[in-house]
Order: sequence, then structure tokens, then C-alpha cells
Amino acid sequence: MSKTITTQELAKLTAGGDDYIRTKLNVVKGLALRMDLNPDAPDAVVFGKGPRVEGRARLFLESGAVVPAYVKRGVNKWEYLGLFRTTEIRYDKETIEYHLGNRKPEEVAGVLFLASVEEPKIAMIGGGFPDAATRKEIEDAAIKHVTNSLKKDGFQVDDRQNENLGYDLLAIKDTVTRFIEVKGTDNPEPRFFITRNESKFADENSEWFIYIVCMARRSPQLHVFTGREMRQKFSFSPLAWECNLAE
Repeated sequence: MSKTITTQELAKLTAGGDDYIRTKLNVVKGLALRMDLNPDAPDAVVFGKGPRVEGRARLFLESGAVVPAYVKRGVNKWEYLGLFRTTEIRYDKETIEYHLGNRKPEEVAGVLFLASVEEPKIAMIGGGFPDAATRKEIEDAAIKHVTNSLKKDGFQVDDRQNENLGYDLLAIKDTVTRFIEVKGTDNPEPRFFITRNESKFADENSEWFIYIVCMARRSPQLHVFTGREMRQKFSFSPLAWECNLAE
């Protein structure tokens, strides 16, 4: 359910000021974002140069703060997006240019990547689902296998797992770009879970691919599908539903 507030109400909730990262006594209190300056918000937030602006970006990351995020939807109208934390800051040229929007590259210092703390995280325990430690081993083995395979094929590979973008690896070779979601399993046949964010990115980007590594920890076997092929070849069965009050 959407919730909007006025600029005055926003100031009370986020310690005032006009910065996109609102702080009080060196504590991050909230985010006030504009889509014209940050078209990929709230997942990615571009920040400018200067000691104060860059310092607040680092403070947000290093403090581990969880804060409310608002985006401007019109004159004196701000929409509440939820609670977010920072997962990573990137300063490289390629990342800045990808999320730049209408800004000039020389005005931008870096990009903050945010993750919603309200996004459902469903742990599958028992019934054939591995425990957390085993899942991590499988995921790491799958990422390693896919990364090595892509590099052998001449791709440059950038790990984006911590950025909550809807894919794990950015692979580039000449004019070819692939946004790759990696899934690992110890089973001999492809089986995986896909999040709402991954599904949305797959539907919106023709360069999205899913790389499924079967028998990831023993004898890795790689299966590659485009987003469209994934929809055609796999059945999707919901394990849970997110429920909100109806308007």
C-alpha cells in the first residue's frame, strides 16, 4: 500500500536538511531521493563529489544503518518505499556510467547499492532442503564454476552479488553484455528458486541469462537459459505468498 507525506513531514522524520542522505549527530536517519537524479533508486543511488556528500555515503555503509527511504513524486509529495540498508559502494567508471542517468560523469563520485530489509527471506529447512552452511558451499562452488567458464570464453566478469540488482555476474566481451544469475544445486537435474527481483529483471532485460550448475560440489554440469527459455522450460510453483492489506 503506497504512503505519501509532505516535505514538512519528511523533514520531521529524517532530521531535516536537503541532502539525499539525512543525518543527525552523525547518525543516518533516512533517505530523500529524486528519480531525475537517481533513475535506478532505491536499488542504486548515485552520489556526488565533495567531503560532506562522500562522507555521508561512507557513513551509511559503515554504520550498517537501516533507514526509511522516500522518493519524490511531485511538488510537496514524497512516497515511502520501505526500510533499506547499504550493501556496497562502487567507484569504478563502468558502474557510475551504468547508473548515471542525466548526471555528468565528472560530477559523480560513486554509487551506493541498497537492499530492502523488508524483502521476504524464506529459509527452506528439512524436506530435502540443505542447511545454510551447505547452501553457501553450493552457491560458492556454482559462482566459481560459472566465473571460470566465462573467463575461458573471453568474458570479463564483475561480481555483483552484493548489489541486489536481479543478477549475480556482469559479463562483457567486445560488444556482448550478459547479466547472469547463477543457481547451484547438488542434484543432477536443474532445480532452483528465483526471487521477485530476479524475475522482474529477467522479464525486462533480454541480455539476462540464468546459469544453473548441477552437481556443483562434485562434478559441475552447466545449463544456460535465456529469460524467455527459462519461462518456457520450467514450471513455477509458489512456496509462499507475501500478504498486504488490500486498499
